[in-house]
Amino acid sequence: MTSPWREVLLESLLGYVSWSLCHDLGPMIYYFPLQTLELTGLEGFAVAFLSPLVVTITPVWTLVNKKWMLALLRIITVGSIASFQAPNAKLRLMVLALGLSSSLVVHAVTWWTGSGLQRYFRIWGFILGQILLLVLRIWYTSLNPVWTYQMSNRVILTLSTIATVDRIYTDGACCKPQQKKNGEAAKAVASSLDWLLAGAAFGSLIFLTHWIFGEVSLVSRWAVSGHPYPGPDPNPFGGAVLLGLASGLMLSPCSWFPGSSLIWWITGTVMLIIGLNMLLGPKKSIDFHFQTKNSPKVLFRKSEKYVKLFLWLLVGVGLLGLGLRHKAYEKKLGKGAPATEVSAAIWPFRFGFDNDGWSSLERSAQLLNQTGADFITILESDASKPYIGNNDLTMWLGEKLGFYTDFGPSARDHTWGDDLDRKLQAIAVSKLLKNSSEQVIFLGYITSAPGSRDYLQLIKHGNVKDIDSTDQDRWCEYIMYRGLIRLGYARISHAELSDSEIQIAKFRIPDDPINYRDNQKVVTDHREVPEKIHFNPRFGSYKEGHNFENNHHFHMSTPKYFL
Repeated sequence: MTSPWREVLLESLLGYVSWSLCHDLGPMIYYFPLQTLELTGLEGFAVAFLSPLVVTITPVWTLVNKKWMLALLRIITVGSIASFQAPNAKLRLMVLALGLSSSLVVHAVTWWTGSGLQRYFRIWGFILGQILLLVLRIWYTSLNPVWTYQMSNRVILTLSTIATVDRIYTDGACCKPQQKKNGEAAKAVASSLDWLLAGAAFGSLIFLTHWIFGEVSLVSRWAVSGHPYPGPDPNPFGGAVLLGLASGLMLSPCSWFPGSSLIWWITGTVMLIIGLNMLLGPKKSIDFHFQTKNSPKVLFRKSEKYVKLFLWLLVGVGLLGLGLRHKAYEKKLGKGAPATEVSAAIWPFRFGFDNDGWSSLERSAQLLNQTGADFITILESDASKPYIGNNDLTMWLGEKLGFYTDFGPSARDHTWGDDLDRKLQAIAVSKLLKNSSEQVIFLGYITSAPGSRDYLQLIKHGNVKDIDSTDQDRWCEYIMYRGLIRLGYARISHAELSDSEIQIAKFRIPDDPINYRDNQKVVTDHREVPEKIHFNPRFGSYKEGHNFENNHHFHMSTPKYFL
């Protein structure tokens, strides 16, 4: 018998790979309609999630149970990790879809064939792979390292290749003659009516697990209702989510737990599907499936100890990561001295994707840091959905740059921008502005041109001023203010890092908020103003018109200074 520790570690690593493929395919599909604002046909690659259906065809089932075919599927699965090295997004998408399809078919085969103990390790390895994914995303601040950094991708690819070679060797046991009975049983199940209910139930469970527990900070963001009720902070409350998930896994096999039946039945309508399958399907326990004559109960009890130990070891590492991150973040906050001059920026950064479909987070953080802004509004940043990556980008940027963060409206409160919606948004925002303090900066996205209905709603009824009312070549992004003295205004080209520019403004807080005079004179020569209010010269100098070069540069007749 092989070492239980070895089995748990290898299967958990491969389980992590499977979850990671599932995690990345959705965002890669979503990127293309996000880029073109229309369906592209590449959405059809989502059929990869349904690939296990092919094993219900008897000849296909026979084929994938052959050792050479199973080995090929495993190689394709681990090889798809290298899609991160692909030269373009379309090729990466195709390789990912093929890898995910292969991974799911491998699970369909290996969870049904082999000894009961082998299947026990494989299924628990898949479960622990999800926990490993969560722990790594804690240490990498909401990001999955395999899809974020080149070095991490290569390391995980190497380790997964080693694990895959080992599994290819052990898969020989799945194809021995004594397993013929298992193969016949699989065909019988596939040909019955029960597989549809079982598949729908299990698929729903996988999707809900990926959606709700794809990252420990997401549940906290759903509780957000906006200032002044920010909801629980992802760190440390993400630790409670991790503990809850691990505790649920520990309770799931406990038939003696008095409230277990009620707890599982109230988790959602998906449980109804499971219940129907239990009524219509064969009345067999889990022990029947796993504890065969060749796998005595003592081996299961011993293996269960290793599984539980590894589970809580992962939880401990995850909690340690949260604690260290929280401590490091606290050290970054509140270090600046009080100032009477502040800068504020706004930028839609497209959910952390650049215009070529690759992660732009590190480059975005560097760019935002170079602006020197004290306040930053990040639009198009709610990636807390499976098809955008299940990332908490607000938290990542806050911890990276040392900013306090406010998530804004929760994911469940978002709206989609038709004409009536824009009108109602402008009315609601103008009321908020009017009822705010006498000194306020509005950094917003109102999807309207200067002078339009919604623009005037904010100016007139929100009692604010535009940072530059003469700038007519704008759409969506606006900086407005009240009770402050404007000092400067600039627009910085996106250079393919997003599809939108950065706008930034500088203000002075007046000594007397009642009796003060705002600046009216406009100059474009930075030598006419004090150096301390200059914008970063890293972005060049005054430039008229668009900057189409692939670098971040001032453009659109900015920067401007006010005297």
